[in-house]
Amino acid sequence: MVEKMIKELYHKMRLGQSVIFPVLSMINFLIISYSLTTIKDVIPIYVYIPIFAIILISILMIIGNIFRNKQQSTDFNMNFSKQTSLIKSIRLMLESQPNKTPETEAWIKELEKMENGSNKL
Repeated sequence: MVEKMIKELYHKMRLGQSVIFPVLSMINFLIISYSLTTIKDVIPIYVYIPIFAIILISILMIIGNIFRNKQQSTDFNMNFSKQTSLIKSIRLMLESQPNKTPETEAWIKELEKMENGSNKL
């Protein structure tokens, strides 16, 4: 009982860290970049913070969009190919269809290869 509670608290702490650490990192970078550069002689911090935030958020949105379009499908495929029980379930569902199309047959063969570990997506 106590062990389960400790594990749940540890899990919640890890989830919280993944949210708060990037925010703290951004704030730290903002303060350091303002303090250690000559930008402080040009504009005050209350102007620098919104400009920095808008530029950073825009850059992050562009990078996130590129990641979603280019890399996320590869990550999904790699994770899918490791889930042999899910692959087997999908294969069995496809095999149980009465009228199989050529595409269905091709998928069944690919899933069989994935189950045996000889083919990864």
